[in-house]
Amino acid sequence: MLIESGTMHGIDYNKNSEPVMMSGVRVFYFLLAGQSLAFLGSVLTNFALGVWAYKAGGNVTDFTLIAIASTLPGIVFGPFIGTLIDRWQRKWVLLGAQSCTALVILFIASLHWARVLEVWHILLVVPIASLCGTTLQLGFTTLVAALVPRDSLSRANGALGLVFGVVQLAGPLLAGLALDSIGLDGIFVINLVGFVVALLTLFLSQLPAVPKKESDEKLSLWQEVVEGYQFLKSKPGVLGGLYLFTLIWFNVSAVQVLILPLVLSIGTSTDLGFIQSMAGVGTLIGGLLMVAWKGPERKVFGILVPSVLIACVLIVMPIPTHISWLAGCSVLIMIAAPIATVCSQTLWQRKVPLRFHGRAFSLRNTIMKAAQPLAFLSAGLLADHVFNPLMQSGSAVAEMLGSVWGRGEGRGVALMISLFGAISLVMVIIAWLTPTIRRGDIDLPDENLPTPSQTQEQN
Repeated sequence: MLIESGTMHGIDYNKNSEPVMMSGVRVFYFLLAGQSLAFLGSVLTNFALGVWAYKAGGNVTDFTLIAIASTLPGIVFGPFIGTLIDRWQRKWVLLGAQSCTALVILFIASLHWARVLEVWHILLVVPIASLCGTTLQLGFTTLVAALVPRDSLSRANGALGLVFGVVQLAGPLLAGLALDSIGLDGIFVINLVGFVVALLTLFLSQLPAVPKKESDEKLSLWQEVVEGYQFLKSKPGVLGGLYLFTLIWFNVSAVQVLILPLVLSIGTSTDLGFIQSMAGVGTLIGGLLMVAWKGPERKVFGILVPSVLIACVLIVMPIPTHISWLAGCSVLIMIAAPIATVCSQTLWQRKVPLRFHGRAFSLRNTIMKAAQPLAFLSAGLLADHVFNPLMQSGSAVAEMLGSVWGRGEGRGVALMISLFGAISLVMVIIAWLTPTIRRGDIDLPDENLPTPSQTQEQN
């Protein structure tokens, strides 16, 4: 057992002056540094493999199949993965998932180095990588509340979002440069080195055990998943908010699909890249803001106020046909989004007991992400077959609404984005007017109070 009697050069010492493994809040940032390197390597590899698959197959279908195979398994099996994270020691779960992901990349790299890699090889193993990636994401999320003092949760979540946001922003650009300079072979090497670093940080870290009840050991895997859902159901402010914001997430996901045709209807591919870059700048600003500020004391307000801002910006964003206007709106949206995300994450970490974190966050992840494929599909179908035809010159709807949204190419998409923004605004207002949601951060008790070691580290 770790005894917090003194530290020297970042190493903990016990009463006998013997060094012991690092633990507590320092471990969070130590792990974050290692995991960010592995994540960057994975972003480089995913980008490069997507380009390789498209060139090898010569069609979009292969690329789409790989995208589905790399995301769907994690969504479907997420609740069971979360249950296993609650059952087993997190350290060995994370080590196993990280090792398995590294083996998948090593398998693909070996086939490529032998010049026998085909698309079906990738389709065969990326579902495994999807399951491991979901395990790593959920496992690391559950560690935050266990390692970080309660009052520092928002800052830690902000740092987590900032680091991975920077990697997601810079990764595709770095991947393009790496693909042109060192090729896919070199990218595989970078990714594998990143995995080695991530595994070392995990191995050297002392992670807290998962709190358990004696009755937990008598439940089956499915019963534990159901127990996790029933627990969330007993917290109406938490579960009700999740369902409502899943609908908002559906709208936002639909808008993500519609941004590309909206921009290309009034600009060029360069303009699209500029807007995406400005959105990335907004993400960085929002992440830095949360690291420095920690957000409002009322975390529900930290979710609702940015959500209102995002909804209002979505309503007005597609009306003017100016690239600079779209870029400015993108910056505002992406500044607000990290605030809402971090406050939501912190609220869940405070209100859900540690022994339920794996199940709770996996159910949250599955429920919200399940809406995304449907949003992508429905947005495209509605744009092509309903809204774009309605906003063509000569249409009765175009004559009625054209003075605001315009007529012709891309104006149906513009109307859709405003409509999704209006629907989101109505949903946020409903959330605000629902007492169990609006008061969830103060009516529901905090479940995870600081441990003595956390309190000492904070002081």
